[in-house]
Amino acid sequence: MGRTTVRRTKGRGVAALAVVVPLLLTGVAACGSDSGGGGDVTINFVWWGSDGRASLTKKAVELFQQRNPKIKVQTSFSAYQAYWEKLATQTAGGKPPDVLNVDSRYLAEYGGRNVLADLNSGAGKTISLADVNPELAATGVYQGKRYAVPWAQNTPAMIYDPAAFKAAGADPAKGLTWDQFADATQKVSAASGFSARGATDFGILDTTLEIWLRQQGKQFYTAEGKLGFTADDLRRYWQLTSRFRDSKGVSPADVTASYNTSPEQSPLGKKLTSSEFAYDNLLPAYQKANGKPLNVAPYPSAANGETGQYRRPAMFLSVSARSQQQEAAAKLVDFLINDPEVGKIVGTDRGLAPNLKVRAQLAAGATGNDKTLYDYEAALEPKLGAAPPVPPKGAGAIQKLLQRTYEEVAFGRMSIDDAVNRFMSEAQKGLS
Repeated sequence: MGRTTVRRTKGRGVAALAVVVPLLLTGVAACGSDSGGGGDVTINFVWWGSDGRASLTKKAVELFQQRNPKIKVQTSFSAYQAYWEKLATQTAGGKPPDVLNVDSRYLAEYGGRNVLADLNSGAGKTISLADVNPELAATGVYQGKRYAVPWAQNTPAMIYDPAAFKAAGADPAKGLTWDQFADATQKVSAASGFSARGATDFGILDTTLEIWLRQQGKQFYTAEGKLGFTADDLRRYWQLTSRFRDSKGVSPADVTASYNTSPEQSPLGKKLTSSEFAYDNLLPAYQKANGKPLNVAPYPSAANGETGQYRRPAMFLSVSARSQQQEAAAKLVDFLINDPEVGKIVGTDRGLAPNLKVRAQLAAGATGNDKTLYDYEAALEPKLGAAPPVPPKGAGAIQKLLQRTYEEVAFGRMSIDDAVNRFMSEAQKGLS
């Protein structure tokens, strides 16, 4: 997803949120658009991201149109939250775009409501996954149907200020345990007079909880779509994050509560912390916002060295089941995934190229941040485990529930035990 969290949503019922997010939300807060050249067939293509991402994507689409002059592609983009609001409105109105960007949290929601075409049949068969890692390709399959194909690969990472951690005697790039990370963040905070904390509080992040659970041999969701962890697991996780918070190693509650999906508006981007858990492909955006040379490192590991990390689809491309131009739509998807020139154009903005042959070519000539990302994932590759099951319907709402509930803990308005009980109760209702 590009990113891991979204701003708080009013209301407390997961079930209500699960309905509101995919069906009823209206309005777009920040949307840009552009359109391509002429042709005999017109398709609509939408995605989320920044103006910079839009510029790169537009160039890729223009190349597609040059190669396929009979296909006109009309494109639009939005910030992450606004994207899902607009898509919900379009879907409810019976007019979803022909080609769309999908996040793993919403794959079951939209696939299960027959919004997305099964790419194992019909026009979808023209999309080649021959050069995509089979484990990565499998992440787009839900209940036996391929509703999406990965547009890029990334993996969770800690993005950090190496100078700040070096001064604290720690090198995250070499690997830290959670205990070592706790000690380092406290020292980083103290060195700044606690004006810039060692890390952004990660108690709100479903992705970080997921990695921590995998380190314990568990998972966030089961294959059956239920929670894959117990109340005691969540209690131990929030006890861990409270340890960081009590030592002032992580951001204070007011900073944590202002956490935004944009690197530019995140605590690390605003220089309020010296590290943050995100996705590796966001390194350039964080570095531009923060203004300092930043680096990527694996998550802190369990005492046994288990990282819990996996090969992750940064985002998916899907074709609308209601599209009248599925052949042209599938052709665009195949082009964006497999064409070497597209790989050069979009670089690592969304993550590493899903096509392994294209990725190898790009890695050989990579420099700067691109090289950092290729080297990071290459070093991590032997430790990457199998991807988790596709999140169930309502996963987006549960993400918000986790963030909202933990904020109550961070502000001291709720005990960990009460917060755990509330989360487990509401989450289980939302998944029932």
